[in-house]
Amino acid sequence: MRQSCRFAKPALALLCASLLVAPVAQAKLEELADEELSDITGQAFINLTTDTAGQVNYTRVNFGLKVDTQLNIKKLELGGYPRAGETRASDILINNFALGTVGPNDTINPFQIVDPYLELAYEGNQVVGVRIGFGEAKGVLSGDISHLTGNIPVQLEGRAKPIRDAAGWGTRLLMDIAGVGDNTIVGSEAMLVTSGGAPDPIRANTAGLPNGRQLTCISNCGLFSGALSWFSSSNCALLGIQTCFPLNQFQSLDVGNVSAPGMEQAAKGVFISLQLKDMQWRDMDTSALINTVAGAFLNIPKYRDANGNLVAGIKFDFEQAFNGIPRQDTCLGSAMKGC
Repeated sequence: MRQSCRFAKPALALLCASLLVAPVAQAKLEELADEELSDITGQAFINLTTDTAGQVNYTRVNFGLKVDTQLNIKKLELGGYPRAGETRASDILINNFALGTVGPNDTINPFQIVDPYLELAYEGNQVVGVRIGFGEAKGVLSGDISHLTGNIPVQLEGRAKPIRDAAGWGTRLLMDIAGVGDNTIVGSEAMLVTSGGAPDPIRANTAGLPNGRQLTCISNCGLFSGALSWFSSSNCALLGIQTCFPLNQFQSLDVGNVSAPGMEQAAKGVFISLQLKDMQWRDMDTSALINTVAGAFLNIPKYRDANGNLVAGIKFDFEQAFNGIPRQDTCLGSAMKGC
């Protein structure tokens, strides 16, 4: 089974472009007195770090950069090779992929990146994996998502009104008894799943509540709202309400909390990797090891909110779940996408 590494070209191009934006300077070496040296601190523009997990050794090249970018890629297809049990031809396929958006009068709302890096994993003399990632990332990711392979937690949270509107009279009656009204805020953590609700991190085209997952009441809860925990999602439905949704209807997604200032509440450790076998990569926030499958893998980790709690980087409410999220403009001029 031959796995493709062509996915690395766009990301490498981004890194290279970032490295080339600095102006050329000419200078000569000047000796500094000890007093002057004591007032100077700094960090190397590029540095190396190493790590080990089991039999795998890692070398990471860290680029001390802060990058604001707005980019478009016509077709992002990663890990194009046959995989047993899968009908889709690649691990990841996103058409009209974009980072960052374009506002009124062609103003740029950039996707923000801090400390991009390139990491190699090897056993003995053989390279068994490579990943390209960002120490911190925040902004809008857009695309016509066909399918994904990876770790992509999603927080499904919002007013219960869209759920009540989609429910039959019997379910609405149960919600009334439980004290779950239109303005009750309910939620749950979703993930990549099959059309039947089984967790599916490989070439999935659906996100939703996995089998056995419950909704919980978050605010404006009635006296008996805890009764929601009596009901679990099964086969992509809960009390007759749809709980799984096609990825292609979510065309613009926030990575991190884009409403927070600067790089506060950014996602730490977003990466794309390619590995010859199932293996692990180090999480940039918690230092835990993330399990990845052979082939191409996209990791969009949780970020820390203002209270330091880890929350899913991608979040949408129930109205968006049922109706989709329209694409934000990612092109200069009249085109919305595909530029």
